[in-house]
Amino acid sequence: MPSTRITPLTADEILEFSQNGFILPGRLFSIEAIERMRKSLAHTRDNEQQAGREYDLLDPEAWPTPKKEARAEPGKQVGFLFNLWLHNREWREFCFNPVLAKWAAQLIGSRQVRLLEDNALYKAPRTGGTLKWHQDHPYWPLAQPNAVTVWLALDDVYLENGAMQMAIGSHLLGERLPASFLTGTAYLSEKRPAWVQPVEEPSAAGLDIQTLSMRAGEVSLHHSLTWHASGPNNTDAPRRAAIARYVGDGTIWLGSRRYEYNYSDEEVGIAIGEPISGKYFPLIKS
Repeated sequence: MPSTRITPLTADEILEFSQNGFILPGRLFSIEAIERMRKSLAHTRDNEQQAGREYDLLDPEAWPTPKKEARAEPGKQVGFLFNLWLHNREWREFCFNPVLAKWAAQLIGSRQVRLLEDNALYKAPRTGGTLKWHQDHPYWPLAQPNAVTVWLALDDVYLENGAMQMAIGSHLLGERLPASFLTGTAYLSEKRPAWVQPVEEPSAAGLDIQTLSMRAGEVSLHHSLTWHASGPNNTDAPRRAAIARYVGDGTIWLGSRRYEYNYSDEEVGIAIGEPISGKYFPLIKS
């Protein structure tokens, strides 16, 4: 999928990322390319739903929290698909885009990056729900937070339809506990050092919030420790997004000793303490 911008990130963009934990480098894909991804997503969602492989991030049963979760917004959902690149051409072209790989490598400070995973997020009209404040790194079996998330808008996104919100500079405060997207309840404290605390409301930490309004075809990139959240879709149109997550080559795999990932230790075939590698985590040429 060709890019509308092919230049590396500028020094100013890299500095902004290091200070704020995210950047908005602008449009990367044409509307024609985005329309192909929309059609591809609709077809893939139908297949994945029939196979029972579309997940609701607000499902109370999805979270191993110490107390029973309850839906704060009854009837609200956030559809989630995992690793479409393995069977979807448009998603593969998105994830393997050399410009994105170059940008991720610049921000991580790595000569090469690997694809950790991709996702599709779907907030349906009027029923797309809220995702509570969280970081990305706590949900991954990696020793270091050497990862960047790329978020591609497949629709225009703004506050009313559930645009992402970023806590400015929150990545500088270190790792926090994973949390339920449904309620924000933290878990896994027994597997983390005592100093690793829950994510809190940004205002309580003295942090300002920025809403990432974007046009379809534009991307954002954020650090794996940046606190982010998104509100409900209160409009009559869907809010769709494509996500690719890149990790620095050489990052150490900790497997299930850190977090139960979508693939088991046996499936990925990586020994705990070894660099991430293998068919599920391909090198992306830049």
